[in-house]
Amino acid sequence: MMINALQTTELSASVINKDLQTYVALINRNIKPPVPLEVSQVTIRAMYIVSDAINSYHGRFDRAELPSIAKLFIDSPVLIGHDKSGLPVARNFWAETVEKDDRLWVKCYFYWLKDVEGADRLRLNIDSGIYKECSVSFTYAMPECSACGKDIRFCGHQVGNGVFFYYRGVDKILETSLVYRGSVPDTSITNQLDFDTKKETSLNNTQNRFVYTLAPNGNFCHLVGKSNNPERFRARLNAIEFLLVKERQ
Repeated sequence: MMINALQTTELSASVINKDLQTYVALINRNIKPPVPLEVSQVTIRAMYIVSDAINSYHGRFDRAELPSIAKLFIDSPVLIGHDKSGLPVARNFWAETVEKDDRLWVKCYFYWLKDVEGADRLRLNIDSGIYKECSVSFTYAMPECSACGKDIRFCGHQVGNGVFFYYRGVDKILETSLVYRGSVPDTSITNQLDFDTKKETSLNNTQNRFVYTLAPNGNFCHLVGKSNNPERFRARLNAIEFLLVKERQ
């Protein structure tokens, strides 16, 4: 059975006024520093930290779960190179989901104080492109096999050749880091804070239209062999679970 479908997801991205006071109000609300901060005290940047792409470990965040995962980034520390031996260099205070380059991204906003040691160096290294990529460490419940929906540690499938795993049950963001190379493709750090609605990918754009093959759960391994680049999504009709195998039109 063939169906035409349009993949959609919740977009939590909102336009934040260029007035930095709006950002500082978010810092004071979400981080609750003992002494409330003022605009003159902070430097703010943003990172495109995770997307719905398959990363270098063959893991993937489910597009539909990214808006809820974005909320977990708030009040997490920012480190350099995942080095937990020292204290954070900055802190995340806001995160949202945005469309960028045909991917859904978590865009995470972070700040640090202007008057602390190394503050100017951190700003210059980010704005000059020296510190360019980012990464995240987190905890989750299970790596779900894209081929069978079971725990990939025990199901017998091997990653590669179209097989990957979903991070299921993400429950905590431990930290984000500025790194030499991010696990997720095309991570970046930016000083462009406002979400530009003109660049938002329209969900009605034909680039986001796909053909889905609807099949019972047990038939997915057979369908994988028929597609050059299959993607699998769970679906349910009443009590019957199906798999949607996606191919771009």
